[in-house]
Amino acid sequence: MTAGRLLYVVDDEAIVRASIVSLVQAHGAYECREFANGDAFLSVLDGLEPGCVVLDLQLDGASGVTAMRALAERPDRFRTIVVTGFSDLSIAIEAFRAGVVDFLHKPYEIRPLLDALDRGFHLLEQGSEPPALVAGAKALVARLGGEEAELFARLIRGETNEEIGRALRLDARAVQIVRARVLSTLEAPSVLAAIRIAALAGWLDRPAPRISTR
Repeated sequence: MTAGRLLYVVDDEAIVRASIVSLVQAHGAYECREFANGDAFLSVLDGLEPGCVVLDLQLDGASGVTAMRALAERPDRFRTIVVTGFSDLSIAIEAFRAGVVDFLHKPYEIRPLLDALDRGFHLLEQGSEPPALVAGAKALVARLGGEEAELFARLIRGETNEEIGRALRLDARAVQIVRARVLSTLEAPSVLAAIRIAALAGWLDRPAPRISTR
């Protein structure tokens, strides 16, 4: 690992910031800088050197979502890992559409954070995701059948089960069954994991799916 990789930790809890810093520095050569709120971070953003940002969404002052959107406008200089205790599916989808490397829920294991940081710095240094990771995600998505693919495309657009059911002419139970089949096919333990796969495979930029005419 390259020495002195810059990591910005933006969280309003001092103990959380300290924990993240100590954990990552125990596993690599990171230079960490801490910010206690969104205003403090955004006020100096344009003067910061390129690096990765570990960002909480619940911040005093400017929100984490505001900071996330500002960072999304500077992908050549910053890559973001969202770490939060409170969110919903729509926020996770927006985050991945905004180019976040990963979206982790508190509490989380250190390995997913370290893996996300490795990917983030790879993106900054190489300008693209590791090819093997992208190929793996595309291979998983390619396994989806027609009905599964259409439901998945709608799911990652943020449609509810009810909206999906109306569009695909499926009752509530059938939607749940197909949705479970999608996660199984993608080897994803959760919808969030499936969205992560979709982002890697380039599915978040797909056009709106065609409504089924069964």
